[in-house]
Amino acid sequence: MKTTFKKQRGILLVLMSLFLITACQDENEAVTVEEEAISDQLAQRSAEIDLISDDIGLIVDDASQEFESAPSFLPSCVTISTEVSGGFSQLTLDFGDGCQLPNGNIVSGIIMMSQDVNAELASRVIQVTFNNFTRNGVLVDGTRSVTRVLSNENGNPQSTAEVDMQVTWPNGATYTRQATRVREWIEGVNTGTWTDNVFSITGNGTTTGPLGNTHSANITTPLRREAVCAFIVSGVVELSRNNNTGTLAYGDGSCDGEATWTGPNGNTITIILD
Repeated sequence: MKTTFKKQRGILLVLMSLFLITACQDENEAVTVEEEAISDQLAQRSAEIDLISDDIGLIVDDASQEFESAPSFLPSCVTISTEVSGGFSQLTLDFGDGCQLPNGNIVSGIIMMSQDVNAELASRVIQVTFNNFTRNGVLVDGTRSVTRVLSNENGNPQSTAEVDMQVTWPNGATYTRQATRVREWIEGVNTGTWTDNVFSITGNGTTTGPLGNTHSANITTPLRREAVCAFIVSGVVELSRNNNTGTLAYGDGSCDGEATWTGPNGNTITIILD
């Protein structure tokens, strides 16, 4: 009886050990797959958040020129309300239930801006908030503080934005972006039309996904954004997490709506931008 019991207990211990080993292997495999999936997914989302952030930058830069008599990028479907008090202008940009930007992207809701009305200032600070604002169906919330100078060291207008925003996709997935974005207006300044406007974007920041995983991002090659195109057309962003690094390359200047993501494992995929 004792011998039989010992054998049974031994068999039970072996089975439990095998179960634990298998469970740990499965868990490790699941974590590895999840991390790989998150890396690719975050690259996709990071690219999309870049575009969302930059369209907001285009809108804010354009609206801030209200007192500078520059040609407007803003479409006729936006309602602009202005209230001036104490030397500050409170601008409300209401895009209604849907308004198409000249580059083809659809925005809705409200962007609110506060800035100094003195057009003679070489530098001004613009505070930006949102009210049920969406771009291509993605909800945007948070704040943006923009310092705009009329002439940087290259003689070009430039905006430096401190961004703290949350973006929520229709499926409920929410990403948080905290970043510094510097937008230099490098082509089309004072030409009398917005269609030849080109911007060079630099900066860095972090993006936190729905599971709480955070990636850092650093623009290693300036991003090129042409006002007539719905997408970033060139430039490279380096994404890093847990000592793993990948690169997001936006192309060779073509307005093709594609980017190339090279993950930490060296695998490369094409990302379709939206």
